[in-house]
Amino acid sequence: MGKAETSERKRSHLLLHGGHHDQVQRLAIVLECGSYVRPHQHSAQWEMLALLRGCCDVLQFSPQGRLISRIEMSAACPIVQIPIGTWHGLYVCESATMLLEIKPGPYRPNEFADWAPAEGDPAVPQYLARLAR
Repeated sequence: MGKAETSERKRSHLLLHGGHHDQVQRLAIVLECGSYVRPHQHSAQWEMLALLRGCCDVLQFSPQGRLISRIEMSAACPIVQIPIGTWHGLYVCESATMLLEIKPGPYRPNEFADWAPAEGDPAVPQYLARLAR
């Protein structure tokens, strides 16, 4: 967890699979408040998130970038499945939130939304503020 606190991205990853070619991609992610998970989609993969600790919101967007749903991941709702081609992002609500991410392999990079600021863009804090509950 300390790595997430000191990371510029305010998160850290632990790969639980052997490599990019594994048929099941598994990843533990620790996130701090203010971590920016840029909206993206996976045009050839579904994704499942399991909350291990903390609280966050899974955000679903229209293809044009309009927020269309927010699922609070908490002890009451610890698992979210994201269908293929769904634009989504994350808003971290509690420090040291930990997720298990599972999706089919092999690894494919995220397809980022061009309507959301890139990581490191000066507009990110304002964008995150708009996504706050």
